[in-house]
Amino acid sequence: MAAVESGIPTYMLLRGDYWSEMKWAKQTLYKTLSRRIALYQWNKIAEKCFEKTTMIMPICRYLDDIVKEHYPQKKTEVLYGGIDASRWYPIEGMKLDHPCVGLLQGAWIWGKTQEILTLKNVIESLPDITFYWAGDGPYRQKITDVLDKCKNFRWLGALQYPDQVRQYIAALDVYALPSGIDMSPLTLQEAQLMKKPVIATNSGGIPELMKDGEAGFLIERGDHKAWIEKITLLLNDKKLAQEFGEKGRQFVETEFSWEKMAKRFVDIVQKHISKN
Repeated sequence: MAAVESGIPTYMLLRGDYWSEMKWAKQTLYKTLSRRIALYQWNKIAEKCFEKTTMIMPICRYLDDIVKEHYPQKKTEVLYGGIDASRWYPIEGMKLDHPCVGLLQGAWIWGKTQEILTLKNVIESLPDITFYWAGDGPYRQKITDVLDKCKNFRWLGALQYPDQVRQYIAALDVYALPSGIDMSPLTLQEAQLMKKPVIATNSGGIPELMKDGEAGFLIERGDHKAWIEKITLLLNDKKLAQEFGEKGRQFVETEFSWEKMAKRFVDIVQKHISKN
């Protein structure tokens, strides 16, 4: 607020679908009067920032379209999140039962988290495969109450970042991201840098962070049969899984380096300044 009111050129990096998240918050965690008041005040601040900021920079094209729906006259430019590939390297993984599929995601927004329940039928249909979930949040128990009934499911809780996360990903056979909506999940990039084949829900900005059929597979929301098919394929075809892993790392290194993102940001600002 101080920046936009001072008249300094201000560029807002928008990391999530603010409007949907506010709606989910009202319907779930923020039902009490005090929390509703807090949401109201936060929203007043956010609206002023959206209106007065020089430019909004969503972190994916999907989010850019959402911004344009709410602020059609506002200048926008997509700026993806960068990642340091050198921090994600081969390492001895933690001890897990194999074959295994691993999830690494928080449970903070129900609109995202609820898609994990799609895996219930998957886990039950693949009893010889162990499914691990690392992560926590206010909706964790709504998931574990259902999935803990499956003998081949394990909840690991929150992991220390980045060391335990790196060890966890290193041990996985397949990385899975079942998400109801996501803009630019960092874990998807990290898993690809660790050369893991990935399977993710075809939602939000996820398709922009991986190449379907080259580094992994995209699955439509709620399609547990496709999850079963693709997991089985990757676990049975080691050569394909390795090829996906190699291509995934190459893609992320090339497209999402901090060097590339920094140059993109400078180009955006210089282009805007030159026009004004």
